Amino acid sequence: IAITDHSQSLAMANGLDERRALEHAARVRALNGAIEGLTLLAGVECDILPDGRMDLADDCLAQLDIVIASVHSQFGMEEAQMTDRILRALECPYVDVLGHPTGRLLLKRDGYRVNMDRIATAAAHHGVALEINCQVDRLDLNDAHARLVRERGARLVISTDAHSVMALGNQRWGIRMARRAWASPQDVLNTGNVEQVRASLRRNRPA
Repeated sequence: IAITDHSQSLAMANGLDERRALEHAARVRALNGAIEGLTLLAGVECDILPDGRMDLADDCLAQLDIVIASVHSQFGMEEAQMTDRILRALECPYVDVLGHPTGRLLLKRDGYRVNMDRIATAAAHHGVALEINCQVDRLDLNDAHARLVRERGARLVISTDAHSVMALGNQRWGIRMARRAWASPQDVLNTGNVEQVRASLRRNRPA
């Protein structure tokens, strides 16, 4: 299981700055071995700033086990601007996963305008996986986008994005979305065991 609390710009989520992110990672790693068969990865969900920079410094992100990059602000950008914002984030060598890639909230907010073809192609090039977010009000990526990601050669991650223990049970909804996209286990990074997952993360793959 990966523990990926939010970065500093999400004040409403008590987001972590560089110092707190590394302290939090140390506490997470210290728990490894406490439960037989359970490995904890210490990471962060790092905000993609409006200009495409990451919310935390590279030297912090480099010390974590996994980094998820996500957009949480200024959803009304023009398509080209939002696409360029995300493409710049994907260039960061410490980004492993793009979280909830269109930002939609079902029945509340449409996804922001973005060129998913360009993003999927860039993700495949950089070795970044794209998330199928299992929260029932997100299910983002949708099935069509998830299939496009597969066709462009990038991998998927099926993530609960759980903010509580109960929400861990939502993973079945992401699995169903992946099946609608005709994804196989080989298309989904986190279907492997912990050694396979670690080896598949961008930070651990050969350039």
